Amino acid sequence: MAEVIANGVRLHVQRLESRAGASADSPIVVMVHGMVMDNISSFYFSLGTNLADAGCDVICYDLRGHGRSERTRGGYRLVDSMADLAGLLDALGVDRPVHVIGNSYGATLALAFGLEFTARVASLTLIEPPFLIEGLGKEMARSLSQILVAMNDDEVEQWLANGAGRAAGRTARAAQRLLAETTIATDMLATPPFSAEALAALRVPVLAVYGENSDIIGQAAGLAALVPDCSLIVLEHHTHMVLREATAYLRTLLKWWLFDRRTPPPPYVREDDRSFATPDWVTQMVPPPDLNAGRRPAVG
Repeated sequence: MAEVIANGVRLHVQRLESRAGASADSPIVVMVHGMVMDNISSFYFSLGTNLADAGCDVICYDLRGHGRSERTRGGYRLVDSMADLAGLLDALGVDRPVHVIGNSYGATLALAFGLEFTARVASLTLIEPPFLIEGLGKEMARSLSQILVAMNDDEVEQWLANGAGRAAGRTARAAQRLLAETTIATDMLATPPFSAEALAALRVPVLAVYGENSDIIGQAAGLAALVPDCSLIVLEHHTHMVLREATAYLRTLLKWWLFDRRTPPPPYVREDDRSFATPDWVTQMVPPPDLNAGRRPAVG
């Protein structure tokens, strides 16, 4: 396990060197996972090793308070997360622009990072980013509050005590502690909405991926309309869990995005066989069924 101190916080990080041979031109990819019920493993096993095989230098890390990174009492505002990421790149000695790939809250963070640290970013891949011009902080705080209530439900407690696998139970208990023992929910209230003017001035190429059946699909068109160089991919039949549901296509899509963008994007073929999803990271990502009742939270 590798650890670095970034922005004064101990972060768990794993770096996968290109397996296609070292090169000064190898894309450096930084992967930013979602919030609460997520950690480094979701990207490491789904896309990280695959992109390393394809010739990328890949950096995966646990966000503050998640996985094996330090769980501080406070410091969960979006601006703190951006400072953590900038500090991580500094600590690793990364001195050229990186390709940032984010999922859910990680995608929102990636977009904000691209706006604030444009010179450090080569491209952005945003998988299901919660994106609003107004009320983003309130929406994200509301989503976390919903998760906290659900996590304390008696049926969920029974599931954790009797039915959860070790990995899923460990992740769920960590999520409970994160929500109950830190200021993460209230810190989300400080999340500023995105500026239409800033997005219109963004000169970083953006790949945005949404599921057709996602609860936040209504935000996709607005993002694509505002960002000048935005390629929008909407995957039919899929939900907010695109990373888990369409892993094989995302692998193909990202190779196109990072290495062969001058050609049309690869066609999407619906994936009925999900055997590519390894049990370890699936059980860590997916909450128990009771947490999915009703409207799925926009932060994942």
